[in-house]
Amino acid sequence: MPSKNTEFIRAARRQAVLSALVSGGWLVFTAVMLLLIRWIRRPDGVLSTVLLVLALVELCCLVPLAFSLRSRLKEIEGGEEYEARNY
Repeated sequence: MPSKNTEFIRAARRQAVLSALVSGGWLVFTAVMLLLIRWIRRPDGVLSTVLLVLALVELCCLVPLAFSLRSRLKEIEGGEEYEARNY
């Protein structure tokens, strides 16, 4: 039978990964929508560049999200959060 600590770690990991997947999915979705708008409407000049830059910014935000998830999973595995709940 798993201990409460193990159950807590599993639940916390699951929540952290799910949160990162939802956030990452939303970033990818918005980037794709910006690129679709740019491709379908074919705006001229500055607007085309702005849409492309915004899409690239959205995709670049995936890198800090991955680092945040990695550090969050390390915190969870370390058990600091579970121990802090006892106080």
